[in-house]
Formats: sequence, structure tokens, C-alpha cells
Amino acid sequence: MLIANNFTAQTHSGVIHLLGLHFIKTGRISKEAGKLYSRLYELRQSGDYDDLFYMEEEDIKPLIDRAEGYINELEKIIILK
Repeated sequence: MLIANNFTAQTHSGVIHLLGLHFIKTGRISKEAGKLYSRLYELRQSGDYDDLFYMEEEDIKPLIDRAEGYINELEKIIILK
């Protein structure tokens, strides 16, 4: 989606910034979806790099439906492109 709109990022943080600037601020992606993306990225970073990281199934389950909704939201933008 970023590449299709001639945006490039060198880091994951850059992707988050570009999404915020060009898609969330403009209303093409909801603020809730943007917050979810940032949260999922934080969890991934913690899982990969924190010395101690533990999550229970009940912590993850609610994120699955939200992530599927986020993917659906992005697919609509991509298809309209």
C-alpha cells in the first residue's frame, strides 16, 4: 500500500510513521486500526527482544478479531486503488 502510493520506509517505525501521516491522518485508515497496528508491533518487539515476555491466551484472542478487521480495512483500500 505504501509502495503503491510511492512511499518508502527503511524501518518498521518508518512504516508506522508513514501510515499515520498519509493514511490515518487523512481518514483512509481508522485511528483504531492505526493504534492496533502500533500495539501489535510493540508486542512483536517485546516477544522478540525482551528478556522476559509472557502472554496468556486470553490476552491474544481479542487481538485476532481486531487484526482480521484491520486486514479487511486495508484490503478495501488496496482494492479501490
